[in-house]
Amino acid sequence: MENNVWLILIAVTSYFIGSFPTSYFVAQKMARKDIRAVGSGNIGAMNTFRVIEAEKSSRVGLVAFLFVLVGDVGKAVLAIFIVRWLSFLQYDLIPAFIICSFFIILGHNYSIVFKFRSGGRGIACLMGILLALDWRSFWVWGGTILVVLFIAEQLLVGKIRWGKIDAVFSIVGSQIVGRVIGMVVALAPIYFLDSRLLFPILAATVLVIIKHMERVRSYMRNLGVVRIGADDIKHGTENTS
Repeated sequence: MENNVWLILIAVTSYFIGSFPTSYFVAQKMARKDIRAVGSGNIGAMNTFRVIEAEKSSRVGLVAFLFVLVGDVGKAVLAIFIVRWLSFLQYDLIPAFIICSFFIILGHNYSIVFKFRSGGRGIACLMGILLALDWRSFWVWGGTILVVLFIAEQLLVGKIRWGKIDAVFSIVGSQIVGRVIGMVVALAPIYFLDSRLLFPILAATVLVIIKHMERVRSYMRNLGVVRIGADDIKHGTENTS
């Protein structure tokens, strides 16, 4: 019973830490914008970058991006470190890490600050979880996602302009299908790195993917429109209705 009480407290604490909306405050401070009402409406680093870039400049947008990234990664690192620090209370660490990982992402994606209606997609928080659990898992995860992401871009869109840094950076933010597939594929090498990491990372990944699904559907619809339009033009049968 006592063990369950500590796990419940971990869940509540992790949720409230995750609910802190870093990008909301950064956008308010740097551009006096409500991040929920501009750009994609997502409370995350990439949307903050795009909004601040449009209002200020690319350099200022990059600074805002880094502030949000560090803040969102940091709150996940903090939650995991709290769980590890309190381990002297004699609860099971693996279930505690699973609960912490799940609720830190839940809080970020469905923040109590905005009455559960707004939040991010959880990528930065997931990065923080990986770093805090085992820094090696972060590089395994990130490397796997980048490989899958660029393969997906090549297959779905076409030739990648490797010489243009801004174009490559844009792919990392926009290639949503490759990102989701990469997160699933990355679970395999993480398991072989340390099988104890699988379920804490899986618990977080499930919530991140759920929050990505609407954007995946939108991306595929838009990709279908582009492909159909290109094929029609190529064959001289452009729809004029």
